Amino acid sequence: MNFFRKKKDERFHQNELESKAQSLAYYWQPKTKEPNIGDYLALDVVQQMLHLRNRFVLDKVDQTNKLLSIGSVLHFAKDNDVVWGTGRNGKVREDVHNYKTLDVRAVRGPLTRDYLLAKGIQCPEVYGDPAILSPLFYPEQIMCPEGPSQEFVIVPQLNDDMNFYNGYEGLLLSPRMYPGDFISGILKGKTIISSSLHGVILAEAYGRNAIFLDSGSGETQFKYDDYYQGTGRETYHSVKTIEEAKALVSQPIPDLKDRQNALVNAFPFELWQQ
Repeated sequence: MNFFRKKKDERFHQNELESKAQSLAYYWQPKTKEPNIGDYLALDVVQQMLHLRNRFVLDKVDQTNKLLSIGSVLHFAKDNDVVWGTGRNGKVREDVHNYKTLDVRAVRGPLTRDYLLAKGIQCPEVYGDPAILSPLFYPEQIMCPEGPSQEFVIVPQLNDDMNFYNGYEGLLLSPRMYPGDFISGILKGKTIISSSLHGVILAEAYGRNAIFLDSGSGETQFKYDDYYQGTGRETYHSVKTIEEAKALVSQPIPDLKDRQNALVNAFPFELWQQ
């Protein structure tokens, strides 16, 4: 078989498996089928967690509901779905949230929790985006053994106008990557300037200084506030330009170990156990 045809066939079968998995461990996927790091991690981290117990996503016992994890995807929930680290999307209308009963194990932050409590849905005070577990599965010493090689890495948001980044092309790290390449790219920088929420989250998970860049992409502040408050911070630096970000003094990086442990303990392994 032609080598490139084989690679294409392998990618087709991978896409087919991912489509089936999406109904069990939900993740949002662009129409182009290209990965978007923050959304693809929803599938990847759940798979990694299940592998710890020799389980696979497609082995889910009750296939009439799904697990929602990483991403601002709460509006995709239906009755009886399970929520583990999900956040609300501040741009989505209230009438799109079509559920009355959810099994909530953890949420991204207190703003999402407050929203669910107001709807009469029980929600524990377990906060954290499960992407913070990435260092457990992609250790820094393997992903970037040589350590940081540049002062700054810049991560655009998926919907950014790329003209905003003119002159900084050499520092850009695209969010349209699978986890291995993206995490390796993050680890090359000492400071990460990011309009992508998961650029910020992954940088902090690996102990890198992260600065939120408000690029005017059309995203609301809700998901950023939700994440930062979920890590115990009521305020955080938000800059409008890259030059402003580069001039900032480094901020304290939160210790995420307690939240990592809480997320692992809250994972619904029993959904995959007979």
